[in-house]
Amino acid sequence: MKMNLTELAHSAHVDESRVEEYVKNGLLGSNHSTVEFDDSDLYWIDMIQCFQENGTSLSDLSGLMPRCRQAQSKMTQLN
Repeated sequence: MKMNLTELAHSAHVDESRVEEYVKNGLLGSNHSTVEFDDSDLYWIDMIQCFQENGTSLSDLSGLMPRCRQAQSKMTQLN
């Protein structure tokens, strides 16, 4: 399901500025915009929040999240 920024922030229970920060730091994908989102973005926001609750900085996540995406992509290809 496609969502705009406001809808995604509401569904993820975060401020719109938080989502914009995630996009700015490339945490929702390297070519992501703040215009259109989908259900997979809710999953990634949940992952980001989990990492942050355990002390991972946005800077560290900028390096980690592309690896998580790549691993998920490989797992999807194997199934």
